[in-house]
Amino acid sequence: MSVAQLRAMGLDCYAVRRRVVGGYLHPLYRKVYAVGHRSLSMRGMYRAAVLACGPGAALSHRSAADLLDILAGTRRLTVTVPRSGVGPSNLQVHRSRMCNPTDFTERDGIRVTSVARTLLDLAGGVSPQELARAVDRSERLGFFDLGAVEEVLGRARGRRGAAALREAIAAWKPRYTRSELEERFQELLTTARLPAPEVNVLLWGEKAQHEVDALWPTHRLVVQLDGFAYHRTRADRERDASTDADLELAGFRVVRLTWDEVTVHPHRTVRRLRVIGAGK
Repeated sequence: MSVAQLRAMGLDCYAVRRRVVGGYLHPLYRKVYAVGHRSLSMRGMYRAAVLACGPGAALSHRSAADLLDILAGTRRLTVTVPRSGVGPSNLQVHRSRMCNPTDFTERDGIRVTSVARTLLDLAGGVSPQELARAVDRSERLGFFDLGAVEEVLGRARGRRGAAALREAIAAWKPRYTRSELEERFQELLTTARLPAPEVNVLLWGEKAQHEVDALWPTHRLVVQLDGFAYHRTRADRERDASTDADLELAGFRVVRLTWDEVTVHPHRTVRRLRVIGAGK
């Protein structure tokens, strides 16, 4: 806890000192204390580091990546502060002019750089392979937002790591179109001798009408084809989940298939479709 937080609880400097002497408060940084014991979790250490750097500070770089669960951290704790900010000498403190509110968020009560900003910060200090893993991990967790990354890059103005992040994003972007995914799916069905579905059908759910990619009406089975080019933000995912729920409430079984499921693992996908009824 910080001194400011302790004061907000009604403790003056003398009360704080008595609790330090009594072993109830343990100094971690100047004006930051552990309560009860020094055995802090990693999140406790992250929280203390941000508090030690004062207003406007946020966990960043590798430490932020660890808190956000997109790349493992290191023992050196890293915090970003405003240009005029300061921090303890035993922390890695970055002073930055990039302090747009969209660059920061909160996780477990700890102020931390956003996923997009964290990727930019990482790009200046990790290998291309580690950066690629962080991008992939954030996508798998549903945190990746290409628009947010491109917006951060637009403000980077020659920052170290900007070029590396652009390269990572260029490598990550899909090299196929929606029509190509649909064609590959139709080829898969033909090769597997599965019944041809109705395609691009307008279908009523319980509350609204939705366009679905493939429909086997007899089995009330819907397949939606998910390409990253069309489903890369959290808002997209939430919209998809809402559509699926509405269709399922109307009695349809909804299956979403990605490019990899159609092209890289076709046999597994065919078995899956047969099990749930498309092959009957």
